[in-house]
Amino acid sequence: MARLIFHNFWSFISLGAAVSEWALWCWLARATPSFATHVAAVLALTVVNRLAAAALEQEHHRHPLLRALGMGCLGIGFGSLVVALSVAGLAVLWSVAEAVLAGPAEARGIGAGALTEPAFRLFGAAGAGTAALVMLHGYLRGHRRLALERRTLPLRTLPAGLDGLRIVHVSDLHVGPLADRAALARAIARIDELAPDLVCLTGDVVDSDQTEIDAWLPMLSQLRARLGVFAILGNHDRDAGLEAVAAAIRRGTGWHLLRDEAAIVDVGAAQLHVLGLEDRRPPHVTDRLASLLAQVPAGAFSVLLCHHPDGFDDAAAAAIPLTLSGHTHGGQLAVPGFPQLNVARLLITRRSVGWFRQDGQYLHVSAGLGVSGQRVRVAMPAEITEITLTRATDEPI
Repeated sequence: MARLIFHNFWSFISLGAAVSEWALWCWLARATPSFATHVAAVLALTVVNRLAAAALEQEHHRHPLLRALGMGCLGIGFGSLVVALSVAGLAVLWSVAEAVLAGPAEARGIGAGALTEPAFRLFGAAGAGTAALVMLHGYLRGHRRLALERRTLPLRTLPAGLDGLRIVHVSDLHVGPLADRAALARAIARIDELAPDLVCLTGDVVDSDQTEIDAWLPMLSQLRARLGVFAILGNHDRDAGLEAVAAAIRRGTGWHLLRDEAAIVDVGAAQLHVLGLEDRRPPHVTDRLASLLAQVPAGAFSVLLCHHPDGFDDAAAAAIPLTLSGHTHGGQLAVPGFPQLNVARLLITRRSVGWFRQDGQYLHVSAGLGVSGQRVRVAMPAEITEITLTRATDEPI
């Protein structure tokens, strides 16, 4: 189901937005149109939203007015979808509360009955207004928020020469039509201030085949580190054309692009092996992992870059101490205060964002720097993660 949605993303968004916009209008206006009117209205709104989606797929300098109108139109539609789902959820909670307080004999069904009650209309309207304001903040400011996490990771297997090594993990830049150039520039400048030993970028450099990557290369080339930037490609890079994206990165940046490749980083007398998997759809995420591990001497310390978090099971089984992933964006929309309650956990993977441990090995899933689908983030800011590796006899739980 998730694959079907993502492969037809704009069509599903356009249809969902249309249904939500029309349903909210009917509910707020207490309108009861005919079935034919419902169908005609939803179809018309779907067409409008799909045209809006096509407009905002263009880079900013192309048709800026149409692009701005498209972004605003689809933003209203997507926001309506979230607001409608919020109202529906509140209706269910209201009905459950009624059933508990009044008893089963008084219950009038879950959700549907509550929507027409005068008392619920006030409660639901307040909830709808709150959801609308939250989404508005997510569109205007939320996607520009930048969180910096600093984590010290004690590892028993870390060679003495790598003690104190600092890795900055970022993912999912998604440069292209939806990217906020100023926000990305600030993030890259913040990474530069950290002066990391390594930067690891775990895929989705570009957003779509409409990305004019040459226009972004001067900014991307500013992402650097003392021992180098090591990057892999993601599913959006694949959809945009792997060879074209890879050629542009190698032409315009000093990054080490790993495509089913292993790199050796000399750190004094010690060595760090950075393994980079080409992105493949589940269940083939780690098809080439064995061949990469065959290039690593027994007992050597490795870090794996794998765009999709589902590669962690095999990485942990192979005793790779640290796996870095992205792909999920943390869902971009999460319940405030509960980052694990996000859209990605529902549609993509249970390891949707943050830190995970299995068999003594670690996974970090970045919330990413960019956005996809909509330029919006709610309770899930863009993220830079600085990881300091240290030697330890006891590791954190």
